This record gives sequence, structure tokens and C-alpha cells, in this order.
Amino acid sequence: MRRITTAGCIALALTLATRPARAQELENLLPDAIPGYGKPFGVNPRAQLHALDATKIQFGALSAVPDLTISGGYDSAPNGAAGSAVFSAVPSLLLADPILGFGAYAAGNLSNYAQNASQNTSSLTLAGGERAVAGAHTIILSAGYLRTEETGFALDTIAISRPIAFNVRDFRASDEIALGLFTLKPAASLTLYAFPDFAAQDRTDAREALTAGYVPGGPVQLLLRAQATQSAYREPIFSADTYQLLAGATDTADGLWTFSALAGAAQRAPRFGPAITAPVLEAGLDGMPSDFDKLRLELAREIDDPDEVSAAAYTLSQARLSLDHAFPSNAGFKFTGQIANAAFFHSALRETLANCTATLTWPLGPYFTLNAAYAFNDRQANQLRAANEHIITLGASWTP
Repeated sequence: MRRITTAGCIALALTLATRPARAQELENLLPDAIPGYGKPFGVNPRAQLHALDATKIQFGALSAVPDLTISGGYDSAPNGAAGSAVFSAVPSLLLADPILGFGAYAAGNLSNYAQNASQNTSSLTLAGGERAVAGAHTIILSAGYLRTEETGFALDTIAISRPIAFNVRDFRASDEIALGLFTLKPAASLTLYAFPDFAAQDRTDAREALTAGYVPGGPVQLLLRAQATQSAYREPIFSADTYQLLAGATDTADGLWTFSALAGAAQRAPRFGPAITAPVLEAGLDGMPSDFDKLRLELAREIDDPDEVSAAAYTLSQARLSLDHAFPSNAGFKFTGQIANAAFFHSALRETLANCTATLTWPLGPYFTLNAAYAFNDRQANQLRAANEHIITLGASWTP
């Protein structure tokens, strides 16, 4: 399993405190040590950053990393409302046992807006996973829970003036089977979205996928993936089935750069109305420009974002860039930036969201770390008023 560093835990906590709440937070925010979640970096592990390891409480092979981050700052326009000072507390606990293949994570987040209590938010994240290797099989079972609030800086949330509570329950299972030069990976998941105050938005997503891989005798593995999603809403008019077929390649060799690229077509078949077919793309690049830098670029084009909470249907084009830099003093810098464009079906509405987050961390010995973060969120739409916000926070993290 990937080691969790102090800087990495701080960046995760700051991300929880500053980014708009969206359904895909389970995938983006969970540490890579949780089997089935996270996004492990793809480069050669021997060239990892020389970052300071987090203080760990060790119980044999099981390690525990508790953390508490306290921060305060200013939000210029929460949900488009007047600016306010904001104070946040983010406790978390990571458990990992690389021998048993087990990982678990729990985190909470309380954010208080001093000048506008209606913008206060709270969240709870729980997840666990198990990776087991048995002969030619690598089986992963995982589950996650997220309780948080949707904010106005997310697609199709243009009427939100205050946070809207929702929760997500997610269950996943997969089995990667090695067959000589071939691999076969069946996977399935079940995700349940619930909105206590807007029950019409409740939905259940069932997904099935089958990925076949072939290594023709070089560093590049050829891939073919078929995937189906059944989205069942409480209001049947929003229900739809989505089918995807993608083909491409991924770099499997050890090195300082890796890539993956899949392209194909997807069809969305709503319960009511005609089916829509469009080209889709998933591409990624991981690299280490130096011993102290990690760079990741992700591109995607989809029919609907399968992890969004929106009931509206659209074609999504998205790009995301992240950069981690470790200084020789063990201080760290992390930047993430993302832009997403949605073209809504059966409507002239076009919406573009952009956000970025930059964090600096300064370790003060093995137990304390100072941190500073800046986040920017922007929404542009052809039929709606533009909106943006700036969030600046300063804080400290304690890892006992």
C-alpha cells in the first residue's frame, strides 16, 4: 500500500474543508490506502517523494494515523451569499494493514460561518476495503458512506442559496484474474443517494463493468471495457440506463511516467424519451518531473457524470491537473485545478465550472504541521448570472 505522509493527510483535510461538496468526494478524497477507492499514483514507487512520514501508532502490521486539523479564514461568497469568516475542524483516523490488505478511514468536518450561520456545513466520511490475493485472483471488497451538503458551485445546482444535505452509501466488488498474457476484471457497484429534504432526487445507481486486458510483449497493455449503469430515481421520469464501450491502452512498465487512454461510445437510454449516443474519452498521465515533484493530468468526456448528484442529463467534458512538490525541508506544496463543461440535453443551457486549490504545509516536528490554503470556485453559464468565490484559510494539524 502507498505510504500516507503528513503533507498528504493535511492536503486531504484542507480539501474537505474548502471544496464544494459533491457526490464524487468518496472517490476523490479517500486515501489510496483504502482498497477500491482513491487514485494511486502510477509511477515507479522507488522514485517516490522524500516527504516526511506521518507519525504512526503501530499494532504489529496494523498502523493507525489519527489527525486533527483546525483552520480559520474567509469565504468571499458561500453559495453566492455575502462573505463571512469561516472556521473548520477536521478530525480523521486512517487504519492500514498492508499484510492483510486492509484499509479503513473515518473523517468529520465542521465548518462554521461566523456572519451567516445558514451556510454552516458538516460532513462525515467512512470507508473500508479489503484486497485479497488468491492464486490468479485479486479480489477487492469495499464500502463507503458520505454525509455532507451540496453547494451552489456544482453542476445543475443554480438555484441553491444554502447547503442542501444529502448522503451517499456505496458498495463495490471486483476480481482481477490473471490469465497469462491476458487479464479479466469483472466489477460491480451499488450506490444509493438520499436527500432528506428533496426526496424526489433520491436515486440508486447499479453498475456493472468487464475489463479485458492483453499484454502483447511490451510495456503497453491493451484494454477493452464494457460498462452499464442503471439509474433508478424515486421520480421515474429521471430514470435512465447508460451503456459504454471503450478501448485503449495503458502503460504498465516501471518508470517515471505512465499513461492510460480509453475511447469509445456511450448511449443514454432514459425511461421516457429517445436514446442519445455520443463519443466518450478517458485519459490520464502520471509523471515525476523530478525527485520532488509528482504531476497528474486527467481528461474525460462522458454522457452524464456518473458520480454527480444532478438529476439533469448532459454531456460532460472535464480536465483536471494536480501537482505535488516536496521541499528539502519537508515542507510541501500541492495544487489541484479542474474545469468542467456541461451541455444539457433538450436545453440551450451550457454551464462551465472551474475550481482550484493550493496548499502549503510546514512540519514543526513529528506532531504538528502548519498549513495555508487558497481555493477558488467559478461558475459561468450562457443563461445564468456568473458567480465565483475565494476561500483563504490558515490552520494547524496535530498528529499524536
